[in-house]
Amino acid sequence: MKTEPDNEKRRMVLRITLACIAFVYFVTMYYWDNLVIFQSAYYRLEYLFRGNLMDFLFDWSPVVPYGVLSQMLFTVWVVPVKLLSLLFRTSLEDSMGAYLWYKLHIVCMWGLCVRETKEIAVTLKMDDTRIKWIQMFLSSTLYVFLPVFHLGQVDAVYLVFKLWGLRKYIEGDYRRFVCAFLLANPVKYLSVFVYVPLILLKEKRIPYILRDIMLGLVLIPVELIVKNMTSILCWLGIIGIDQVKTPYTLAASQIRALLVNVWGAGPDNLGASVVVIAYAAICILAYCNCYQDERRGKLSVWICYSSLAVLVAFGIMKCYWIILLVPFMVLLLFMERHNTRINFILEAFAPLLTVSIYVITQSQVYGGRLTFDYLIFSASSYLMNRRQSHSTNDMIHYIKDTFQYPGEYEYAVSALAVVCLAGFMVVNFPYQKQRDEETVRVTGAEEQKLWYQWGCVRVGILMIWFILNFWCIFK
Repeated sequence: MKTEPDNEKRRMVLRITLACIAFVYFVTMYYWDNLVIFQSAYYRLEYLFRGNLMDFLFDWSPVVPYGVLSQMLFTVWVVPVKLLSLLFRTSLEDSMGAYLWYKLHIVCMWGLCVRETKEIAVTLKMDDTRIKWIQMFLSSTLYVFLPVFHLGQVDAVYLVFKLWGLRKYIEGDYRRFVCAFLLANPVKYLSVFVYVPLILLKEKRIPYILRDIMLGLVLIPVELIVKNMTSILCWLGIIGIDQVKTPYTLAASQIRALLVNVWGAGPDNLGASVVVIAYAAICILAYCNCYQDERRGKLSVWICYSSLAVLVAFGIMKCYWIILLVPFMVLLLFMERHNTRINFILEAFAPLLTVSIYVITQSQVYGGRLTFDYLIFSASSYLMNRRQSHSTNDMIHYIKDTFQYPGEYEYAVSALAVVCLAGFMVVNFPYQKQRDEETVRVTGAEEQKLWYQWGCVRVGILMIWFILNFWCIFK
C-alpha cells in the first residue's frame, strides 16, 4: 500500500507535468477574441491619456459584451503595455509580448478561482488530501485548459465573484453573498442562473425573495444607463447627435439561451423551452427544500452545477463558457466516497463529448487555422507556410475524412454529452438515501489510487489535444 509520502510524490509529478503542459499551451495557442477584448481596453486608455474623459467613460464597444467593472479591470491590466509603448515610442499593443500579457490576466484570475474553490472545500470541512486533489483536478480538465490556456477567454473574471459569493453563502454571510453576485451579474447574465435558485434555497418569504433578487440585479440597469449615456445626453439636449456613440444592448445570445431548444413543437403545438422547464424545476426544488442539516452546503453546490449544466445541455452555450461548470463539478466529485467510479467516468467523458460537439459546431475556435498564428510559432516562417487554406483547416474535416462517418452520428455525441451532464446531477443529488460507511466499497487507499489514475488520464488527454491541434493545422 502506498504511504502518504509516496502519494505526495505522485501528486507532485502530476503537478509538474501539468504545469509544463500549461506553459506550452500558454506560449503557443491563442484566439483572437482575447485580442479584441484587451485592445478595446487599450484604446479606452488612449482616450484617458489624451484627456478625452467623455469617450473614456462612455464609449463602450458593443463588440465586447462584458460589464463596466470587468472592462475597467481590463483597462488597468493594459496600463503597462501603454506605458512601455510611450517609453519606446512605438505601438506595442499588437505585439507577441502584449498577447502573452493579455493571456496572463486570465491565468491569474483562474488562480483566484482555484483559491476560492479551495476555501469552499475548507468551509465544507473536506480533509487536506481531498483538497490537494481538488486543486490538481480543477486545472487538468479540457473545460479549463481550453478557455484559459488555449483561448484566453475572460469568463474566469466573474467566476471569481460567483465562487466568493457561494463561499459566503455556505458560511452564512448572506450580505456578502448578495454583494458578490451584485458584482458578478452585470458582467455576464449567466450568473443570474445561479443567483436566483440560491436565493430560493435560503428564503421562503415571497416579498423578501423579490427584494433579494432585485438587489442582486440592480447594477444591470445602471450599467445599461452608463453604456448608453451619450444617447441619453443627446436626448436631453446636452450634447449634439454627432457625439452619440454606438448604442449598447443586452447580450442577445445569453437571452436566446433560454429558448433555443424546444420540446413538443408541431403544427398544432407551439412548443416549450426545455431550458425553462428544467431550470424552473431546479428553482422549485430549491424553494421547497426546508432542511438545515449538513447536506445544505452540498445542495448549494449541486444547484450551482445543475443550473449551468441545463444551459450547456439545452441552451446556447458558447464554447468558452464551459469553465463555469468546473469548480462545482469538481467539488461534487470529491465531496463523498459514494459512487466514486461512476462519478469519475461521467466527469471525464462530459468534457470530451462537449468539446467534440464544439469542434463540430465551432471549429473556427477549436482547431481553427489561426490557433498558432499569434505566439511563438508565428516566428517560424516554415510552420506558417505549412498551414492549410481556410477551407480545409478545421479539425472536424480531418476527422470526417479519416473515419468517413455520416453526419447523423453527431447527434449521438450530443445525446451522450447530455447523459453525462444529467447523470452527474442524478448521481450527486444530496438527498438520496444515506448509506453507512460500512457500505462504501472504496477505501481511502483505493481512492488515492483512483484519483492518481484519473489524474494521469486527464493529463494524457491534454497532451493528445495539443498534438491533434498541431497535426491538423500543420500536417
